[in-house]
Amino acid sequence: MIGLWEFKTGRGSVAYDTSGVEPALNLNISGDFSWVGGWGINVRGGKAQGSTTASRKLADLIRATGEYTIEAWVAPGNVAQEEARIVSYSGGTTTRNFMLGQTLYSYDFYNRATGTNTSGDPKLTTSAADEDLQATLQHVVATYDPIRGRRIYVNGVFTGDADPVAGGTIADWDDTFAFVLGNEVSSDRPFQGVFRLVAVYNRVLTDPQIQTNFQAGVGEKFYLLFSISHLVDVSQAYILLEVSQFDSYSYLFDKPTFISLDSNARPGSIPVAGLRIGINGAEAPVGQAYRTLDTTITDSQYGPLGQPLANVGTVIALEKGPDTDEFFLTFDVLGTHQNVRLDPVPLAPPPDVQRLADVGVRVFDELNATMAELTGVSPQEPAVAATYANIRQSLPNVETIDTFVSAHPVAVAQLSIQYCNALVDNSTARAQYFPGFNFSAAPSTAFAPAGRAIVLDSLIGRMLRTNVATEPDAAGVRSDLDNLITRLSSCGGSCAADRTETVVKASCAALLGSAATLLH
Repeated sequence: MIGLWEFKTGRGSVAYDTSGVEPALNLNISGDFSWVGGWGINVRGGKAQGSTTASRKLADLIRATGEYTIEAWVAPGNVAQEEARIVSYSGGTTTRNFMLGQTLYSYDFYNRATGTNTSGDPKLTTSAADEDLQATLQHVVATYDPIRGRRIYVNGVFTGDADPVAGGTIADWDDTFAFVLGNEVSSDRPFQGVFRLVAVYNRVLTDPQIQTNFQAGVGEKFYLLFSISHLVDVSQAYILLEVSQFDSYSYLFDKPTFISLDSNARPGSIPVAGLRIGINGAEAPVGQAYRTLDTTITDSQYGPLGQPLANVGTVIALEKGPDTDEFFLTFDVLGTHQNVRLDPVPLAPPPDVQRLADVGVRVFDELNATMAELTGVSPQEPAVAATYANIRQSLPNVETIDTFVSAHPVAVAQLSIQYCNALVDNSTARAQYFPGFNFSAAPSTAFAPAGRAIVLDSLIGRMLRTNVATEPDAAGVRSDLDNLITRLSSCGGSCAADRTETVVKASCAALLGSAATLLH
């Protein structure tokens, strides 16, 4: 480990490098940020950046081995961020040694090597369909070595995404760059989220090492011993709980264990049921994951580290803070003792609860893929790709139909027009899509009953599904498109030469950009 930032200070504007490898790469925190309880920082447009002089140790020590690992415990603020920099060692937006970033539901990993350009392209990115990145606390590890290339692990598991280029050497790394968290050195690629720990190694962590680090967790931990010797006939008997401050508003309780500090003591047989956590004189109203506990502590299950009682954790709301809050435990059954509790009467459900809609909307990448499939046009076709890149942020990014706003249909219409335009402009593709239709004829001839039927049958046959209960009525759609063709074909005897193509494009876009493709 050549760099380690645990954010233990809790105040000030410096995140200290506690790796012990000199020079210490301390990070100056600037912009919009705040400290998070239980060790961490929350950046909201700010960044934590080291000097170029101290950052040089990363280049020197990593080039000496030719491999490295970036490890971070991070909680992205949302899944709508694009080109956001989580961890970067760079000189700007277009030149870097390495960078771990976010694009929506994906992690991006750039690395400058013999197989890439100076910005680390082509990048390794996790599959958007897998949605590996979530807006919650995650353990993400990015490794690079000249044999396997780049790999990304999330919560201890390899994502399975293959590096698009073979591994190579990193001898041409630039040692004048700066190491930065939460943004680019130019401050124009902000990441919103919480950092709980970041580490850099000049070795590749093995899969078991990554699993071990994930299982160890992150943040400040305490081991609370609750004495129960006065209730059970066992010397120095305790219930042990591992507790950490989960965030600025709550505690995480984990691994409840029965243990005796007397090495000669044995529990015999002690029934335990209905364990609850109390805080400041009252049982916590929520978070009582151990209330269903029902087990027996026995000699056969009691080991050198005691006997675990449950394998789940639970979150309890913080009240006064870790310096003042006091905890206690209660039980329905503990040994020969019983304590009957009266649970509060549950509140009546509120009336007129709004039910979620039966349908949703396709999000940006789903829409792009759907339109490509229905038209047969490649999404990599230059004009289509350029339009999609320009309007992607204006397309829906959440499937809930309640989030659909007026900007979305405008963007959908633009994309559908571009796909239909590419289809009709390609003479080979349109001949296969509309077999037998005469695109060279004037509208009055081309859209005679036989030609009109070719266009309508082709569009409706490909873009509507007859076995879906909520699909638009095919007869109604056909009537609407037929009326549209009639209106657009009437040009007073002075139709432009490409008027027939324009009418087909408009009819195609009208159906492609409708609810038939948008809703699911």
